[in-house]
Amino acid sequence: MNGFEVYQMYLSLKQHFTREQYDYFRYGGRTRAKETTFLKRKDSYFFKKLATRYSKEDLLLYLVSNFITDFGGYVRNFSDDVYKKWKIKQESFTYKFKQDVEYLLDEVEAPYEDNFDQLFRTEPGRHPILLKSFYANEISLETMAVFEHCLGYVKNFDSTITDPVWVETRLQIIKYIPFLNIECSKYRKVILETIERKL
Repeated sequence: MNGFEVYQMYLSLKQHFTREQYDYFRYGGRTRAKETTFLKRKDSYFFKKLATRYSKEDLLLYLVSNFITDFGGYVRNFSDDVYKKWKIKQESFTYKFKQDVEYLLDEVEAPYEDNFDQLFRTEPGRHPILLKSFYANEISLETMAVFEHCLGYVKNFDSTITDPVWVETRLQIIKYIPFLNIECSKYRKVILETIERKL
């Protein structure tokens, strides 16, 4: 890849993460970017540098990891450190997910298998336990994505939560899911095993 192609990937991912209607995969990452415009950008060197350092597959993950850290997609905030930390996080995610489930179960009373749904219960004017835990940085965005992909709670939250912060959060969750390899059977098993251990 060259710098302009990296820039095109960056633009298409920026649209994916910030626009409800745009889907990176559906549109094949296409944008209307022009090379002449790219060459006039003061930060064009940044994209050229990335092109020499990463393969196409790694570039995609580099950009995704930075977009979920800086949802606005400001290039000056993108870094190799963010990507490295994200990769480490992905490698140990099953363990982190288990920790997140344990934390969430501490927020409800036993019997956990009966009260698990309380994590997703919405009431006017109040955030559900799941969302409060995420906003308090107690659980990860990946955990939020797994729960949405495997259990589906976003539509329910949409019907009750009017907080504008939720609008941005829901977009972040939904847009992140396609980039994760989520096996629902695996994570359901983790949930059930974690519940059994707490009994």
